[in-house]
Amino acid sequence: MPDVLTIEDMMERYPQTTRQSWAQMRYNGNGPRYFKVGRKVFYGVKDVIEWEESNKRTRTDDEPEAA
Repeated sequence: MPDVLTIEDMMERYPQTTRQSWAQMRYNGNGPRYFKVGRKVFYGVKDVIEWEESNKRTRTDDEPEAA
């Protein structure tokens, strides 16, 4: 597995998402941490895993853990 993921990798990892949904998450600050090189957006694998873990829930009314 690479150390960084592109938007395309994220859309493959989460097939129900779009490029726009990832842009909206970045804008709202509720997605995984990211960095840019020029205009290209990258997500660190460790940051994605940390974000996934912070969004785990046991019940539907559980609040996500603070990031």
